[in-house]
Amino acid sequence: MTDPAPQDLATLEPLEPIEAAPMDAGGGMGSSDAMLQLMRSGLPAPAYNPYCRDVSFYRFLFSGVVMFAGCMMPISADLSRSGFMTMSGGFYTLIAVAMVWSWWASIANNRPVGLKWLLFAAVPLIGSILNLTAFDATAAHAQAIKAGWMKEGDWFTFSASWADMFKDMGGAIMKDAAASVRVEGFWRLLGVGNVFVFLGALMAELGFVGGIVGGAKKNKADKAARMQASAERKRK
Repeated sequence: MTDPAPQDLATLEPLEPIEAAPMDAGGGMGSSDAMLQLMRSGLPAPAYNPYCRDVSFYRFLFSGVVMFAGCMMPISADLSRSGFMTMSGGFYTLIAVAMVWSWWASIANNRPVGLKWLLFAAVPLIGSILNLTAFDATAAHAQAIKAGWMKEGDWFTFSASWADMFKDMGGAIMKDAAASVRVEGFWRLLGVGNVFVFLGALMAELGFVGGIVGGAKKNKADKAARMQASAERKRK
């Protein structure tokens, strides 16, 4: 018994070559063509667009990530309770998520779509400042013992104030083990989540203010350039 003769295989048509993307009037690649080429090249890295040159978009995204990380961390000596478990912390978490979402979209579309959330970021900034300035390590330690978060007479030691904490940080840099323990105790009582929420909100607001100031300077420079160009045309 013999095998039947193999059938002729259909000739595959050659793939159409991908033409180079046309350039715009300024010699650069158009936005639609650039996005098409990006899609053809495969899946891009998360929150990255090679055609988005505004670094402030990435800074705002990172500030939202820092705020969100702070909301996931403890905000007191109770290590079992994270920031998002409180009413204010839950509100801060929503702002952080909106910051990440909106500025991720801004990077993908190469245009800002999350400006309103920068204004809302002022709320956790003000709340964090109030918490940090009103913090009393001694009172927080007494409250932690009363609530059963730590035992009285334990090895736990801490810096008594902000000034002592910064002094102990200097000692920790000089490899003072006792100072390092006191610094860690201070942050345990304060809750590291409060610090990260403050840092994220601060970065967002500083970037927002810096963008306004930079935009005002650019508008002033453009106006001066237009006036100078108009004066030169009149002289001619």
